[in-house]
Amino acid sequence: MIDKTKSKSAFTIAEVLITLVIIGVVAALTIPTAINKYKDEVLKSQFKKAYSTVVQALNKTETNDFYGYAKCYYKSIGGIDGDDCWNFYNAFAKNLNVQKTCNGNSLSNGCIPVYVSYATPNAGCYGLEEYYINNVCRSYVLANGQILIFYANLVPIFLLDINGHKGPNAYGKDLFGFVIKKDVDTNNVSLSPDACGMTPVSGGRTTKQMIKHAISGGN
Repeated sequence: MIDKTKSKSAFTIAEVLITLVIIGVVAALTIPTAINKYKDEVLKSQFKKAYSTVVQALNKTETNDFYGYAKCYYKSIGGIDGDDCWNFYNAFAKNLNVQKTCNGNSLSNGCIPVYVSYATPNAGCYGLEEYYINNVCRSYVLANGQILIFYANLVPIFLLDINGHKGPNAYGKDLFGFVIKKDVDTNNVSLSPDACGMTPVSGGRTTKQMIKHAISGGN
C-alpha cells in the first residue's frame, strides 16, 4: 500500500529547465565581466613591468652610456636637443635586450604588426602617422616580444607596444606613447606620457591614464 502522506522530493522537468535558464542568465551576465576584469589585470601587470623596465633602461643609458650628457630630449624650457638621438636610441635599445632592429620598412621587415590606429594626419605628429610608422620609423623588437617604435625624425618620442605582435595592436590598449624630457635646471632625465596625435581606441586609455591606472592605483 502506497503511503500518500510521503512528500515527493524529485524535481519536475519544468523545474530543472527553469533552474538551467537561471544559471545560464547569471553566467551570461557575470562571465564577460570576469573575463574583462582578468584581461585588465593582465594588461596592468604587463604595462607596469614594461614601464619599469623602460625607465630603468633610460636612466642606465643616460648615466652609463652618455655620462649624463646625451643630447636626445625635450628641454623643460623650450625646444628639442636631438643631436645624439640615433646613438641614444641604439644604446637605449641595447640596454633593453633587443632581438631585432628595423631601420625603416618596419612593417615589411616584420618588426611591427598592422596597427588599428595611428597619429591623426595634420595633428602635428606626422612622424607617427601610418606611412611613417610602417616605412620610415626605426623600431626595435625586444627579447620579450615587446616593440619600441621611435619617431621618424630626431625627436625623442617613441611608442611602446607592450604586447608585440599578439594584439590588439591599438593605441590605448597595448600601444602607448612616451617622450624623453630633461629638466634644464636639475639636469634630470625623465619619461613622460605623450599622445602625439594619437587617440585611444574605444575602451582604451591614454598613456597618462594607463600610468595612473596601472601604477598609481587610479581608474
